[in-house]
Amino acid sequence: MAFLQFPSAPKKDNPPRWFGGISISSGGRRIESAVIGSHGRGGGSPIEIRKTISFDLPPEITSAYIELQRICSSDNAPIGVFFSLYQHVLRELASVEEEAIGELLSDAHLSKNDVLAFGVKDSGLFHRHQSQQGNFLSYQSLCDAPYLAEQTGLNIIDAFPEQDVASNGRGGPLLPLPMWVFLKSDTADRILIDLGATARIIFLPRAENVFSHQRILYRDIIPCGSLLDSLTRSLTQGKMSIDNGGKLTVQGCQLPELLDALRAVQSERQRTSKTQTSNWNPLGISPSPFLEVLAHRNTSEYTVQDILCTANAFIAECVADAILNMFSETERETENNDSKNTEPELLITGSGQLHGLLVNLLSSHLNKRPIMPIARLGFSSDCFDAVNTAMLTLMAADQIPSNLPSLTGSDTSRPLGRITSGSAAAWQRLLNEMTLSKPAARNLRSAV
Repeated sequence: MAFLQFPSAPKKDNPPRWFGGISISSGGRRIESAVIGSHGRGGGSPIEIRKTISFDLPPEITSAYIELQRICSSDNAPIGVFFSLYQHVLRELASVEEEAIGELLSDAHLSKNDVLAFGVKDSGLFHRHQSQQGNFLSYQSLCDAPYLAEQTGLNIIDAFPEQDVASNGRGGPLLPLPMWVFLKSDTADRILIDLGATARIIFLPRAENVFSHQRILYRDIIPCGSLLDSLTRSLTQGKMSIDNGGKLTVQGCQLPELLDALRAVQSERQRTSKTQTSNWNPLGISPSPFLEVLAHRNTSEYTVQDILCTANAFIAECVADAILNMFSETERETENNDSKNTEPELLITGSGQLHGLLVNLLSSHLNKRPIMPIARLGFSSDCFDAVNTAMLTLMAADQIPSNLPSLTGSDTSRPLGRITSGSAAAWQRLLNEMTLSKPAARNLRSAV
């Protein structure tokens, strides 16, 4: 990958190339957007994060989004109902995305003529179906790219998982490589702990050579925000949707019997998991099996505070175990490769990092190892997915492969993204930029 060869970086006063990114959360509840500028080409080029914004989506869009995902997972949904709801979600999301682009560019003091392309990433619709030829995975983006391009005049790049699926991959995860570009260190391995709707960890190897990114690891661990928020809404009869800052949780005590029951569910889930390389799911890990543990118990015996405290203790324990396992896995690898054997640095992002008790429990399980928020490196947790989507957009324009076969299961690494042209002038500007970028040469090993 030419992008990852770390050429000598140009001076930052070179005119930047601006790219935008929009990310819709997996549950359709939130939209993030960001604009980044690349002062040159190649992995050594300085990247400037110009502006980020995020806001909640209207509840009616979220409800339609969730219902569409439910229908897509069903094998007997009426095609007319599906298509009508699909078109409705596309148009509503496009309207909100148009609004986000306008607000973002205004706050960033940029015009639409300054931005080469905007990338849009959502969970999309994945459906596995049987045919006479075998078992096939299909993917459909939830971005109405033609409408968005027509309304804004911008070039739109979406459907990033599409080419990966076409190469026999799962369509994700696709953000670990952009995350590595932003968060990599020249001197130390790092593990990013993402405490979002699903708790996940990403191993970001130190940038030792042009092949270092091939050692990136990814693990989905346990439902985190989705489980805690569902419990809070259920236990408070809808009076509270989230336990803001863990105010209820800190008043509770751990319940050993409930903790053991949750552990049993997690053990069974891990035992039946068939994915070997990365247990990634576009919608994250469902909290339903864990919520059923409570549904079969007399919760009147427990307080809301005790149940939430126990759930937090369970999540912290699972995440810590996964991190320690990753320590062991990467330690064995560095020993085999004669690399410097030091424990990875720990970074944290996601809304869960604001939950004081959860983070303290996690730190205790990790023997008080320091955990650094990515905000100290200049990144906003609220918009980190959008920043990484903007990087995917940049990579698409520069024809840089951005999927990692070791994570997605694809046959090969490819440039990702479907380009929909905006105005004639915007399209001409993007074409001019793309002609200046040489596709990364593929060696024989990657070709086969």
